[in-house]
Amino acid sequence: MNETARIEKLQNENWHLYEVLEVMTLISARLDLRQVLDTLMEKARDVMNAEASSLMLVDEETQELYFHTLKGGEESEKLRDLRLKVGEGISGWVAQEGKPVLVEDASQDPRFSRKGDAKSSFVTRSMMCVPLKISRRVLGTVQVLNKKDQQPFNSTDLRIFSALANQAAIAIENARLHELATVDGMTGLYLKNYFLARLEEEFRRTRQGGGQLSLIMSDIDHFKKVNTEHGHLGGDAALIELAHVIKDTVYELGGDDMAGRYGGEEFCVLMPDTGPDRALEVAEKIRTNIESHPIPIDGKFANITISIGIASYPRHKDHLSTAEDFIRLADEALYICKDAGRNCAKFYESR
Repeated sequence: MNETARIEKLQNENWHLYEVLEVMTLISARLDLRQVLDTLMEKARDVMNAEASSLMLVDEETQELYFHTLKGGEESEKLRDLRLKVGEGISGWVAQEGKPVLVEDASQDPRFSRKGDAKSSFVTRSMMCVPLKISRRVLGTVQVLNKKDQQPFNSTDLRIFSALANQAAIAIENARLHELATVDGMTGLYLKNYFLARLEEEFRRTRQGGGQLSLIMSDIDHFKKVNTEHGHLGGDAALIELAHVIKDTVYELGGDDMAGRYGGEEFCVLMPDTGPDRALEVAEKIRTNIESHPIPIDGKFANITISIGIASYPRHKDHLSTAEDFIRLADEALYICKDAGRNCAKFYESR
């Protein structure tokens, strides 16, 4: 290799390492596990110039790997229900051995499983697969498939990808621990105490910086009727399903919004840097998604609606002195919804 080629190689490697550092800075600032994994796989595909990337996690009970996050390939979502035993396929081998692997030609590697390609109509030519490890415990694997320049991955690519995975495992574990401490185990939404702490923090920041902040509180319409018709277990099933709809809606709309469980059948969403227009848009999206989503309970489907109250700063500035005032105003807006016939979203109005 001549001097010019060697310098170009080093410059290219340094650029990739800089990109890895950028990725780690980005995901380390996030504590929502879903956002961490989604960002990680999107960036891994970009940094490694790959056609597709995916992340598999180990199911501790079954000792199987399942796809958690997939990026690239029109048919990749078909892999959601595919599982590989630890030891099966390239990913299974990596999970079992705890070692990274570079496969220049997948068709010639006896460890390669064709189950994924057959299910998704994707053709894997080359791949890198790296374990996600905390100490000696393997959380799962990350893999990138097919370089876009039609060349196989090389040892330099594997070294850079391994560095990314090693740091990513730490960010993933931090996000997991954060969720264990702050997330309601039943609904998957943030616990009341943590939610209120974040509300107080955001309200203080917003008032000091002169920004916008909105809060919505929702209540299931006629929830007692749900419990009466389906029992308390049915009521719990409805709460879990509704929480998933709210969480998915908030995630799909993007931004830094966070959904929490305030208590009982009351759910709330905190929306930093959000004024009344977007707050109403989010509230209506949640309301209509729930209205159009029959809840499966004991083999039957229950049609459930919610009412949503909205408080927003600075729109309600004259009535907001503390974070608790935000809760009070949004809660009072809920009563306005009930007076209006329920299944609607309303702003707080002084009476």
